Amino acid sequence: IFTEDVVVYDDRKYNFFPISDSLKKHNYVYENFIERGNEIVYTDESQKIASFKGIDVSRHQGEINWSMVPEDEISYAFIRAGYRGNSEGKLIEDEYFKDNIEGALEHNIDVGIYFYTQALTEEEAVEEAEFVLELIEDYEITYPVVLDLEEVADASARTSEMTKEEYTKAAIAVCETIRKAGYTPMIYGNLKTFMIMLDMEQIEAYDKWFAYYDTTVYFPYDFTIWQYSSNGSVKGIGGNVDMNVCMKDYSHKN
Repeated sequence: IFTEDVVVYDDRKYNFFPISDSLKKHNYVYENFIERGNEIVYTDESQKIASFKGIDVSRHQGEINWSMVPEDEISYAFIRAGYRGNSEGKLIEDEYFKDNIEGALEHNIDVGIYFYTQALTEEEAVEEAEFVLELIEDYEITYPVVLDLEEVADASARTSEMTKEEYTKAAIAVCETIRKAGYTPMIYGNLKTFMIMLDMEQIEAYDKWFAYYDTTVYFPYDFTIWQYSSNGSVKGIGGNVDMNVCMKDYSHKN
């Protein structure tokens, strides 16, 4: 309905953001995102699949039988390296990080990394990035190293008073630290992340992973990965898992 705006519902109201001519738009054809069973694929003009199927996992999935995961045509997995606590701000390694990254690589699944941020400053952001870099230095990472930025809906959260400019500076500090270490930086988020929490003009240079649990995906700007479900089912994983469709081939080594 609103073809010239991105509409975001937040804080019990609708927020309208005029679509910017200065930001790069994606060129996906919405009709080419095809639901195939419980997954979504992207096809080219000849209806050939032109996307890659993947998952993202953390301790919430528990112990994973990685030998079974490739049977569901999973070509990549984003592994959570860790997170910063919402209140005390301590850096914590995901308890299944080592098992997950080694299990995925052992079974020829390309690996990306994500870290759930709660950085208040650029200094804390760099600290988070360096924490991740130390964890992954002995592994082959082909997919991006991702900053996971989401709102914490709790007034007592340490980030509750952060401004858009502060969020943006922290995000850039993480991405630049990752980039300088030789990896591909990426930012993960939803509509609120990209339209309200971050300044899209300042993060234009970084790849984006967009979370949106409805079809068709609602985002005009450039992104390379779409997380379309949190209720996926994959062999070797008990319970639900996040599902992703990727339109860029990251499988080459960084």
